[in-house]
Amino acid sequence: MLNQLLLTSLLFENLFVKITRRYTFLFVLFVLLLTACVVRPIDRTPYQQAAYYKETISDLKQHPVVVTQGDTVQVGWSKINITPPAGTPLAGYGKRMGMTYEAVHDSAWVRTFAFSNGKTQAYYIALDMLIVPMEVLQQLEKEYPRLGLQPEQVYLTATHSHTSFGGWGKNIGIKLMSGKYSEDLVERLVQQIIESMQQAHAHLQPTKLGYGSTSAASLVRNRLLDDSDNPYYGDRHNRDTQLRFIKFERKDGTIAILSAFAAHPTILPSMVPTLSRDYPGVLVDTLETRFNFASFSAGAVGSHSAIYFEGDTYESTKVVGGRLAKLLREDLLHVHTAYVHTLGYSRTPLELPKPNMRISKDLRLAPYLFNFIFGEHPAYVTSLQLGDLVFLGAPADYSGEFVKQIEQQADTQGLKAIVTSFNGGYIGYITPDKYYDLDEYETRSMNFFGPYSGSFLTEIILRQLKQHKP
Repeated sequence: MLNQLLLTSLLFENLFVKITRRYTFLFVLFVLLLTACVVRPIDRTPYQQAAYYKETISDLKQHPVVVTQGDTVQVGWSKINITPPAGTPLAGYGKRMGMTYEAVHDSAWVRTFAFSNGKTQAYYIALDMLIVPMEVLQQLEKEYPRLGLQPEQVYLTATHSHTSFGGWGKNIGIKLMSGKYSEDLVERLVQQIIESMQQAHAHLQPTKLGYGSTSAASLVRNRLLDDSDNPYYGDRHNRDTQLRFIKFERKDGTIAILSAFAAHPTILPSMVPTLSRDYPGVLVDTLETRFNFASFSAGAVGSHSAIYFEGDTYESTKVVGGRLAKLLREDLLHVHTAYVHTLGYSRTPLELPKPNMRISKDLRLAPYLFNFIFGEHPAYVTSLQLGDLVFLGAPADYSGEFVKQIEQQADTQGLKAIVTSFNGGYIGYITPDKYYDLDEYETRSMNFFGPYSGSFLTEIILRQLKQHKP
């Protein structure tokens, strides 16, 4: 009897071991298959060899820059309050988890310039928002035909305030940054932008233009290079320190200012439920105490942050915005204005590689999973030319480290260049390729399209710039 029990026990033990081994094998196989479905190696194929690069070069030829010489350029401007009601989500930080704002410290606006030289017209639009939302861009493009416009005639920008409103993103990943989607909010915003365009166009007048640029080095840092573990630590000259602006002057003495600066408006605390424009609001409001109209756009803000010493407070935004306004006013005295006749614009579709959002140094999320989380949206490189000045728009947090190269190219062409970010698409942070393998927020978490995004996008911008003529 004892022997039979031992034999039975051994049989059950062997059976259990076989079953355990079999299911362990199946579990391991399942994990491996699952990993293969959601993880891919980083694609390090040089971008010049890739199909997306060749397609974008073809797009440049098919969508050439339009440059017209006509009558004196007329300019009009307008602003409309776009602040939605309390209870709307804030946009800018995922840790807010869709937090809504309860109060408004200073309102959000759309500020629009209209231009016409008799042969064509164009618009420059700056939103007091984190970005120009993709959903807003798509809805705007449905409205352009009734205004007699093509999309390339409308140059879009944003201030990039991280304490402005959200509610404009449909996909899971975008909702993390901008809160619950509101179709009504998007529709209302689109109509407000259209109204601002119509108002600006209704006030067109012959207007002189002048370009200015002044150093604001004490107010901006390259935060990517501030980590002492970073091999590039201390390379602080790799930043864009210029506050650039356009002075618009009419015969009756009316003056408007359009400015751009490359420091992130992230001074204010992330978890306070109050809407604000951050330091750009102070800059614009201060200028409007002296001049008739002012507008601000985020420059090449990738990795660039404001320098401030009063903590994450409104006092700090007051100091930064106020000092920028003072610098601009002082340099404005030396800006010569003149009537111009050249008006140009372009919009080139930017073909992209498959997403390379990393989870480690050499591994990325499978492209289909990235697209499910963030969606697939078109991206463009845009430009707007006024006289010998060219605005260049990027669909990204575009790094100020590229600006020197772009300005040097513009100079060889007898042009001035101002780079702005957030033109209606968004492809993440674009930083120099040499930083790609750094384990930093900008280069690891927010680089969505691979190790050569910086060189690729910059080359396309430069190629587009070369099509502009003074």
